[in-house]
Amino acid sequence: MEPMNTKHSQNDVVNDYLNGLDAAIAPLFFAVRECVLAAGPAFNESIKWKNCLVYGTTKNHIQTVVGKGKISLIFLNGVTLQDRYGLLEGDGSKARTMRIYSTDFNREALADYVQQTLTTS
Repeated sequence: MEPMNTKHSQNDVVNDYLNGLDAAIAPLFFAVRECVLAAGPAFNESIKWKNCLVYGTTKNHIQTVVGKGKISLIFLNGVTLQDRYGLLEGDGSKARTMRIYSTDFNREALADYVQQTLTTS
């Protein structure tokens, strides 16, 4: 059952994924998704790589991974982002990760990272 006030995706596979989220993680997932889509309205959504929601344009930008009690957003070209908030983790050659544990997360930081990924990737 889809939560109220949840934006429907244009992709039916994404809608099936959203409807199948565990009730314990769904409120956090939807709060993160709403923030990402508000900051990056150019994104399309798809399901890829072992059941992960991916935000992209002509290429993939952000991979969403559901973990126990958290949502991890993997910015696939995160090395190009300015981390003004100190919330990005990782030291690989490309990706950086933001882990979100509560609906009281830093929406300003997430919006900034999303907007940067659209302009720098």
